Amino acid sequence: MAKGFNRALTLALVMIQVSAIFGGSISAEMHDAPLRWRTKVITVAISSSLLRPAPNVKYGTDMVAALRRSLRTWEEAGGIQFREVFSEKQNVSPSGAAGDGVSLITIAPTAENALLFSKNADEVAATTRVFFDGRGRISEGDIVLSPYQQFSADGTFGTYDLEATLTHEIGHVLGLEHSFVRGSAMYENFGKNGVFGIQAFANRTLSEIDRTALRAKYSFDGQENCCGTLTAKLLMPEGRPAVNLQVWLEDNATGKVVAQSETGTGGVVEFGGLANGSYSLYSARKERAKRAVPMQLIGVYDVDPNEPLSISKKLLSGSDDLELKYTGLNGQLTLSSVPINSGRSYTIFVGGRNLSPRNISLRFSSPFLQVSEGSVVSHDYGSDLSVISFEVTADTQIPIGEYSIFAESATGARSAVPGGISVRTFLNPYSNFVFDSK
Repeated sequence: MAKGFNRALTLALVMIQVSAIFGGSISAEMHDAPLRWRTKVITVAISSSLLRPAPNVKYGTDMVAALRRSLRTWEEAGGIQFREVFSEKQNVSPSGAAGDGVSLITIAPTAENALLFSKNADEVAATTRVFFDGRGRISEGDIVLSPYQQFSADGTFGTYDLEATLTHEIGHVLGLEHSFVRGSAMYENFGKNGVFGIQAFANRTLSEIDRTALRAKYSFDGQENCCGTLTAKLLMPEGRPAVNLQVWLEDNATGKVVAQSETGTGGVVEFGGLANGSYSLYSARKERAKRAVPMQLIGVYDVDPNEPLSISKKLLSGSDDLELKYTGLNGQLTLSSVPINSGRSYTIFVGGRNLSPRNISLRFSSPFLQVSEGSVVSHDYGSDLSVISFEVTADTQIPIGEYSIFAESATGARSAVPGGISVRTFLNPYSNFVFDSK
């Protein structure tokens, strides 16, 4: 750990990385066809281990109820339905070309299950193993909750939220991959209860990013204005394909992040499951590269479900001396989103490179979020990290969702944190003031 990060990342060290292990003849990362179930009705087996008290789950927690809430969350998003059965099975299927055909959800601390956490027991709270054929058709999805981590359903400090963890893992069972947008249920990192001094309930809620990804995989019968497709081919300034670029879409009316992906071979990225509307397309490098290409707006596009849209765009070069990386509250910085409430004001912290009130401006693409004038303040977190804070006010009418934080320097460098702020209904009490609703 670099010098000066001790204070800044105190709670980032307890971040969860919920992983997925994909079985089958080839790995998911190398699989060209999207992974999905052949049927919209998916049978899941609830292990009897979830019916008994577990030593790593707070006593009195109804694990089956938490699981059912997570299943209903995905069902309500549409397109799929879960059929529940109970099973005496404790162990998930071993790795291999095929499983046993039973999609098991278990917390049994058996040697076979514990083996899945042998390399990262301190970091991972749950693991999903998905089995599929050469055409990407899923036949089985197993979930194991780690026997090395503590869980609860009531926000107990220092535990992982059981419902949020299961919601993430069920997304993997459905064939969804990790999202780089903070605040989405499929974001690979989220904190334990107590990060920022609040309960970790935010990831129980599906973001629009998660819903869009689900719509792209499973058709939504009977829904109007759904679903459109946008395909973009992005090129570097010199003309070669822009590979491994993070790309996301934001709804122009609200500023909510609605979809995300990364460019593949040829610099091509495709967004499916898009509702009829107008969207802004942004891109950013995952890491600093030799060629300076800042975060940028690719363009504004209207999506029509009846007319697939294809674009080709060359990226602009420019200064790369600015970076937003960490987001936080109460002086704590992490790689997770900061949950806030509508009608309130909060002091948000961001950390990264070359952040100074003197040479950068902060903004949101959403008309419902505003940076208070004169609120940007610099903080000393050591020489290896620059940190500033600012006050954001959220309108009483702001929709639930994920919103990006944008920054631009005096030299024209630009950076962003997609989904750096999540608007939620559960209370974040650390607000500066509450708007008068009258």
